Amino acid sequence: MESVRKLAIDVGIPQTLKGIVKEEDVDFLAESAMADACRPGNPKDPTKEDIAALYRSLL
Repeated sequence: MESVRKLAIDVGIPQTLKGIVKEEDVDFLAESAMADACRPGNPKDPTKEDIAALYRSLL
C-alpha cells in the first residue's frame, strides 16, 4: 500500500479530492453515483443526499 501511495505522489496524483472536486461538482457526482449500475448492489441503499454528503465530507 505504501509503495502505491509513493508512486502516486511521485507521478503527481492528488492524495485527496481537495483541489480536484469543487462544491459545484457535488450534485453532478451524486447524480452520477445514483445512476451507476453497481449502486443497487450496495448493502445500504443511499439517497442522492447521502452520496452528496459523503463527497462534501471529503472536500
